Amino acid sequence: MKKKNIYVAWVKFQRRAVSMESFFDYDCIHITSLFKHKYFRIFDYVIKSIKTLGYLFKYKPNVVWIQLTPTFLLNILLLYKRFFNNNVVIVSDCHNGVFVGKWKKYFSSDLLNKSNIILVHNTVIRDIAINMGLDPSKTIILGDKPAEKSINFIPLQQKEYAKQVLMPCGFSKDEPLEVVFEAAKLIPDITILISGPKERGVSLFDYSKKPENVHLIGYLSLQDFETIFLQSDLILGLTTYDHIQLSVANEAVGMEQPMVLSNTTLLCEMFNKGVIHVETLNADSIASGTTKKNS
Repeated sequence: MKKKNIYVAWVKFQRRAVSMESFFDYDCIHITSLFKHKYFRIFDYVIKSIKTLGYLFKYKPNVVWIQLTPTFLLNILLLYKRFFNNNVVIVSDCHNGVFVGKWKKYFSSDLLNKSNIILVHNTVIRDIAINMGLDPSKTIILGDKPAEKSINFIPLQQKEYAKQVLMPCGFSKDEPLEVVFEAAKLIPDITILISGPKERGVSLFDYSKKPENVHLIGYLSLQDFETIFLQSDLILGLTTYDHIQLSVANEAVGMEQPMVLSNTTLLCEMFNKGVIHVETLNADSIASGTTKKNS
């Protein structure tokens, strides 16, 4: 590591952070989980905290970007700043989960306002954040930079299906998988591949409703994911939440792939060219939009 700026994220991979790496001249540090079971999560957080401090002591960065959530990662940086490096600049890159969902109960405007810079991803979230008490002078919108497409990309294998749609998925409750299953039944000649941690959706979705032309392909390596991404005829991104901007849409822009997205106000404003917007909970609308992009 040669740079004096770092970006710390407690995930395996974060496209947003990696896409901005060369532009903001920092090094990405991904600190991954050792324990998957929720009962061991506290031990996982302790180990990640120790590793984070280890990187801070080793590299003594001038600027530290941190991906929130988890929100208590900021506490670690503030302790480091107070006792070891008072001049370090802390950039809190706040994903939407800081302000909505399960992490909202841990939200503290007093804590976040101790950051030098607070980043949010879109205008909707900024309004929510400021209403929750964040300092408007520190709270800045920084959208996702489109993914970079390699001009030397060579697929590792041949495309498996004649008409192929990829839906990258977090298997969260805002992603209407069962509606996608119904839409797929209306377009049996099109194969829909749904990537991501399918085990997370076991308690949320009824996989028995999945038709034969839908395949849950699991969490892929970056190379395999990009191969399937670029081989697909279109990218499908759906959410029932108005504040979600779908990072997959930024990936599709960078990879120059056509998209079918939900017709939320935010997504219609952000992605208004070369995109078909559909009704998120309407199987007919999803099927129709997907067919148009495959025609």
